[in-house]
Amino acid sequence: AYTGAIGVDDDEMIGVIDTAASLGALVTAHCEHGLAVQALQRKLLAQGKTLQQIWTWTNADTAEVGYALFSFTDTLKGERLTGRKLYVQVFAGKGDAQKELRMINDGVTACEYDVVAGFVEGSVSVTDEDTDGVNELMFAYDVTCTSDVSPSTRKLLVLEGKDKHALRGTSRVDFGTTSDGGEYKADGFKKAPALKALAEQRWKDLLGG
Repeated sequence: AYTGAIGVDDDEMIGVIDTAASLGALVTAHCEHGLAVQALQRKLLAQGKTLQQIWTWTNADTAEVGYALFSFTDTLKGERLTGRKLYVQVFAGKGDAQKELRMINDGVTACEYDVVAGFVEGSVSVTDEDTDGVNELMFAYDVTCTSDVSPSTRKLLVLEGKDKHALRGTSRVDFGTTSDGGEYKADGFKKAPALKALAEQRWKDLLGG
């Protein structure tokens, strides 16, 4: 997968399969195209972006490998953070021929207070919930310029091929016996009830139940 780091070559993999067959065992493997991932990483670095996460998958309908790169750029005024822009870039292709299919960008600019802009921990997943052979990429992020303890603007997106669905609302702040925020409105999902149910459950889970 990653030359000089981790991975096995074809001869090693065949040896593992042969040994497993002689023992009556089943081989499972997590596969990534390391050279393609490294090329995309270099591209982000050249653009001045800080890479946070890379997710990969294979679409059953086309056998194309998909990649999602999560990154950000910061804007500073002196040593103070005044802005942060978030990026999600989705690529797909076979071998080294990767084409950028979509880029989502959002963030906070010219903030005189505290910048809140980041991907929500535990929000990213790749699934095929509607079993149509096309994987869905789901993720959530918060973006707010704030001077107090209040909910942030939260967006949860579901990308599937050319379709984009979203839940838009706020994070939730707990104050002991009371709380503020956590509501949302759905955008899209008209022909994707399974994806809406999945997104709504993920929204609830990210709020903590």
